[in-house]
Amino acid sequence: MSLYSKLQKYFFSLLVFGVLSSVANAESGGRIREEFKLPQTVDAPDDSATQPGDASEGNNPNGINVDDPRNLTEESDGVSSYERRKRKDLTPKERQEIDYDLSLKKGILIIFRAETEKRYKTLDRMALTHPIPRVRAAAVLALGRMGRGGVKTLHHVIERDGEAVRQAAYKALADIGSPSSLDYFFRGIKSNDPDIQFSSWRGMGKTKDPSARDALIRQGIRSTRTEIVKASLLGLAAFQVNDDLKLFKTYLDSEDPELQKTAIEALGIHKTRASLRILEQTLETKPELVKNIVEAIGQNTSLYGTFSFIRILESSTSEELNQRILAQLYLRKAFYQFGTVQVEGGYAQENPYPTSRKLRSLTLGEVGKILKKSDRRFIQKTGDKFVEDHYYLLLLESKNPESYYETVQSWVFGPYLKIRTILAPPKEKKGKRYKRKPASFTPASDMEETDPVNPSNTDQSPENGPPLEN
Repeated sequence: MSLYSKLQKYFFSLLVFGVLSSVANAESGGRIREEFKLPQTVDAPDDSATQPGDASEGNNPNGINVDDPRNLTEESDGVSSYERRKRKDLTPKERQEIDYDLSLKKGILIIFRAETEKRYKTLDRMALTHPIPRVRAAAVLALGRMGRGGVKTLHHVIERDGEAVRQAAYKALADIGSPSSLDYFFRGIKSNDPDIQFSSWRGMGKTKDPSARDALIRQGIRSTRTEIVKASLLGLAAFQVNDDLKLFKTYLDSEDPELQKTAIEALGIHKTRASLRILEQTLETKPELVKNIVEAIGQNTSLYGTFSFIRILESSTSEELNQRILAQLYLRKAFYQFGTVQVEGGYAQENPYPTSRKLRSLTLGEVGKILKKSDRRFIQKTGDKFVEDHYYLLLLESKNPESYYETVQSWVFGPYLKIRTILAPPKEKKGKRYKRKPASFTPASDMEETDPVNPSNTDQSPENGPPLEN
């Protein structure tokens, strides 16, 4: 046998041996995985290899993952594309209801922003052209709160809109009380709609027209319907005539609690010193109406309303009432010193010394705003004792009916007064903010040239001193 044939048989036997060994290794590996339950490694396929028909859960047939927030886009009407896809499964009626709710919410939001920014044109457009009646009614009420700028729009709404929006328009006109709306008020008291009637009776008084006052006295107060009587009382209060105070006191003493509350509200709208005195007296006789009385006095934002609160505060023993009054004083920012006359026999003087001319005698409970006190102290007899104190310059109510000014400045000796200081609530302390210095940039041309540090010397400890700690 030749050498060539021997080599050929040798290589053939090696090839057969290699194939048999590989097969044996594969079978042994499979048995081991089955025995120990090892996971089988499979290469993940590319995204490009995924077929359109094999879309998994959460993916639509077009290959867009609708659950991925990165695929959501906000439309001009505030509806995301995700919501639009969900609506495809809804019925037409359900879609219409959703669109209606979104349009309603968007319209109310626009009205609130326009009222805050005092954009009359936007409110006019919403009140006249918006398709939803509730949005138009909200725009109409906003115009009433903003004042007389939208009276013509309200007249137009009354002429051409439906019942719900017309009710809101009359209420807005009653809040404004423009004389140009008097004809609409006379037309409204003859309406079959009770809400329009009540708003018309109330709004007639704010016009302060003599014909409106005559109608309120002859028809409104004499009506058999309690609601019309209540609206007429509020309308009469806007005239601020002292002869109406007797009428208010009559209803204040009635047995109907609703009429009592309306009479208190009317006294607050009256805004005169006489009406404030009646409210203070009612606080003692009807303590169950404390909340209504305090709110009625709070409508009088003048100095007399502040004086009434100070008088009540000095004579009150109720902690709840004191807290209500302090809240009202905080709202009007009456952070001053006030003096209340507590001792009889005091006088208001022209100058801060005992021999000065006396202007008038002081009454118990009279309140004044303290402007300043005298530099010098004086000894003066007060009652049966001699007392040393300052004189205080007070801003008092004028008692002279012929005086042009409603207040007068007078000096009062200190022992006759009980002084109260209304302090502002403490402000919240905010942490100091330190301004960071802007990082200065040094160009390379301005940098100093230095030799680089030898890396071999970085690990060496300093020659002097203790070794560095790790």
